[in-house]
Amino acid sequence: MRTTALFLILLLATVNLTAQTSEGRSGVQLLNISKKNTEEQKPVTRTVRDETLPKIIVITPDLTIDSGKKSTNGRLIVKGKVDDEGGVFEVLVNGIDAKVATDGSFLADIPLSIGENPVTVRATDISLNRSSFTFIYERIPEKIAVVPPKPVNKYSINLVTPSTDTYTTASDKFNLKACITATAPLRRVMITRNGNFVNGFFANNITKKDNCDFLVDEPLSLRLGMNDLKIEVYADDDTISKNVTVEYSLYAAKNYALLIGNQSYDDPQIPELEEPVKDVNELYNVLTKEYNFAPENVIMLKNSTKAEIIGKLHELRSLINPLDNFLIFYAGHGFWDEGMGVGYWLPKDAAKSNPVNWIPNTDLTNYLGAIKTKHTLLIADACFSGGIFKTRSIGETFAIEMLYQLNSRKAITSGNLKEVPDQSVFFQYLIKNLKENTSDYLSSEELFSKMKLAVMNNSPTVPQFGTIQNVGDEGGDFIFIKRKEGK
Repeated sequence: MRTTALFLILLLATVNLTAQTSEGRSGVQLLNISKKNTEEQKPVTRTVRDETLPKIIVITPDLTIDSGKKSTNGRLIVKGKVDDEGGVFEVLVNGIDAKVATDGSFLADIPLSIGENPVTVRATDISLNRSSFTFIYERIPEKIAVVPPKPVNKYSINLVTPSTDTYTTASDKFNLKACITATAPLRRVMITRNGNFVNGFFANNITKKDNCDFLVDEPLSLRLGMNDLKIEVYADDDTISKNVTVEYSLYAAKNYALLIGNQSYDDPQIPELEEPVKDVNELYNVLTKEYNFAPENVIMLKNSTKAEIIGKLHELRSLINPLDNFLIFYAGHGFWDEGMGVGYWLPKDAAKSNPVNWIPNTDLTNYLGAIKTKHTLLIADACFSGGIFKTRSIGETFAIEMLYQLNSRKAITSGNLKEVPDQSVFFQYLIKNLKENTSDYLSSEELFSKMKLAVMNNSPTVPQFGTIQNVGDEGGDFIFIKRKEGK
């Protein structure tokens, strides 16, 4: 009996196990085997691998037999859908990640090269099963319409004066010249200075001249410092411009000086002096070290004859130009002829009893008229030196720029028609004020006003300042310009 019962139990267990194994082929099954009088066992889960490949459907482009699969576009939009029950992991189109929706729809934007382009769609599901689909898409080149080139109109602005984009001048007057050439009509030409309108020319007054379709020839007044000039040319299809910077600088002019000191005389009847040569040396040092006088442009004549003085004045006529400035300093004996109303300088070879070698003021004024300068200043420290004036006046003081613009022929003398002492208080205060001046620009009138009272308070003479008449004075003044680094 016991043997028969045991056999039945084993048979039942075998049948149950066989049935469960057969069912497990279609999926996951639970095996629940237990013995009597024992605890219930937990279910055991077994997973069957998904080996179904994802299915790729391409919707765009249309890949039917009738489809040309050609385009001139440089990019291709690929749309489609991937079917997979387990879910889609990724979709790549020619290696580019496509955007994938939860239902498996995908979209990718890929570049195309000219010619045939293999396009491969590769889909991977969450079980890493992969499938791919490849088709050929051809990109054909666009037909480019040949458009005849438009005629290119050419314009140019060629400077004549100045010849470069930057220029420095010692004059407040400047003539801007430029040759404009064009292959098409000009509508307008405008000229500005520092952003302000100067002049304009329109089509009706733009005329051809020589090789220029229009010649700019514009006289301009400059302000002290930088002047930004601009020429603008307007045409129907273009606008061009040219900028020029012109600096109006007092430093651009050359300053010449002739310093004459006579203290030794051939005629024993003319007394010797002690100071003139020393004064010339001291004035030379001040002018060349502290003011804008180049040493090579300062000439010193010491104990010189009439021929040497007149010869040097004659030489300077061809050396100095109308934009330069000229200073003459004379220290020595002078003489006033009351009967003739003429004053004289006495050079080294002068004879007291014979005026043949004397230098009359009329000769000096003739040379001052012949030497064409911007400004000429005569400083005379001699007896009767005031005879150089026809009239005397100290006019209204203008700004330095205005004084420099107008030509001048001025004189400062140590006295009027009286003798002056050898120990020159006049020169003492002249040199003192030149040395102590701290202004960049010092007019001769201002220099005289600073020293006049000091001379009068410390000597019996009355210094004089005024205009030398009939030699080109226009109301300007000689300006002493302080030397600067690099100037």
